[in-house]
Amino acid sequence: MRYFLLLLFSISIYSQVVNIESKRMRSDTTGWSGSAEANFQLSKTTEEIYDLGARLHFQFKHKNYLWLFLNEYRLIKGAGTEFVNSGFAHVRYNHKVTKELLRWEVFTQVQFNGALDVGLRGLAGTGPRFKIYDSDEFRFYAASLYMFEYQENVSKTIIERNHRSSSYLSFTIDVGKVEFSNTTYWQPKVNYFKNYRIHSQTDLLFEIFEQLDFKTGFTYRYDTRPFPGIPKSTYYLMNGLVFEF
Repeated sequence: MRYFLLLLFSISIYSQVVNIESKRMRSDTTGWSGSAEANFQLSKTTEEIYDLGARLHFQFKHKNYLWLFLNEYRLIKGAGTEFVNSGFAHVRYNHKVTKELLRWEVFTQVQFNGALDVGLRGLAGTGPRFKIYDSDEFRFYAASLYMFEYQENVSKTIIERNHRSSSYLSFTIDVGKVEFSNTTYWQPKVNYFKNYRIHSQTDLLFEIFEQLDFKTGFTYRYDTRPFPGIPKSTYYLMNGLVFEF
């Protein structure tokens, strides 16, 4: 289990795609596990800036299945402007079909993101997830899921209902004191592949002490059909300290 103690530096425009792979908790034991985080920052120069965040992640693991529950919220507000106002709730069921290779997943998600003009986005989907390789030093997963997407902009002047594929590749290299990982999603409309999203998250983690790590991460998003006025590409850069317990 990992808990972020300090966010040192970040540049962010939050993505419309949530990287669920980075939220999975690696555990060899059955039963409940999870983490919770809440933070509040207040700063003032010429104006007051509020930064409020909360996360609740937990899962229940059985020898043949797993339930994953995720909730996150972030608000940055100041000078009469909301710079970031985003949140999501996600529930995922993972069932072991074969001993090693194949898992079947069912998921649903609700989110909003003011920075991307997303007033509401609802998802429901299902499909196979493949454990290609799994060891202490290297892990490699792939999936190709179907999902139905409903989304509307903040003013509710645009409403979309889309059928999409959500495919991804995910790998982690762990060589003792250094861990490198990447997950890349591709989400095209099933009837029009030129309408797609790409979301890629890369993380590099260095051990400082036995339970203290330094982490740097970069997330990139590209959407061929964002809402009007929203850029096609956005990114998120983060550096911080991680305490493990």
